[in-house]
Amino acid sequence: MLTTEEAAALLGVTRRFLDKDRHVARQNGTPPAIPYSNLGHRTVRYSRADVLAFLDANRVD
Repeated sequence: MLTTEEAAALLGVTRRFLDKDRHVARQNGTPPAIPYSNLGHRTVRYSRADVLAFLDANRVD
């Protein structure tokens, strides 16, 4: 499991990008672009497989 910072580094985005993705998904009642686990009040973790799947799904050939 990756922290938000680790997932952001793997994706090449900022932590803010992932924070905003979670926030917008909660506000709209839609799934986030990258699934995550909420392990506590402020503990968010991303599955490495989910992050890599997101990268693969958004690849432009």
